[in-house]
Amino acid sequence: MKTSHLKQEQRRFLIKSYRNLEQLKEVILELSNTTSVKPNMSVLGKLGQDCVVNNKETQLAKTELKHYFIGILGEKTDFAIFCNPEIGTLFITGSLVSQFLNDMNGTVLGEMTSGPYGILRGLGITENNASKYLKDLNEKCFLLILRGYDQELKIIEELL
Repeated sequence: MKTSHLKQEQRRFLIKSYRNLEQLKEVILELSNTTSVKPNMSVLGKLGQDCVVNNKETQLAKTELKHYFIGILGEKTDFAIFCNPEIGTLFITGSLVSQFLNDMNGTVLGEMTSGPYGILRGLGITENNASKYLKDLNEKCFLLILRGYDQELKIIEELL
């Protein structure tokens, strides 16, 4: 009897940095309108250098960004803000919210010193790329994080 091995297609992550919100919005809308491929999307961004989550300014930014991303990613889009001691106040929206808000012994994973780095590494991002993306994030870039199958992401990479 001969056995055969089925190669199961792997899902992977693709991350792109964008300097401004309008450019990011254009890319997301283009992906939504021009491809039949619908990857899971998340956006990670920096609100400020200080770790302040409960002040009026941060809460206003949270409300505005949440409505903004619901408008472009869909009504059921998750959104959260959290504070990382090395980077500052961050937001995450999309399918990866639960990863960044995962509770580890009373501390949110994204709030741990190396939390965002560890999450990116856990997604399969190389050490060098994870460091590069966190540097971009620290410089107030927005990270578009896409999850899909290899063939889907190849099509998307050509569009980006």
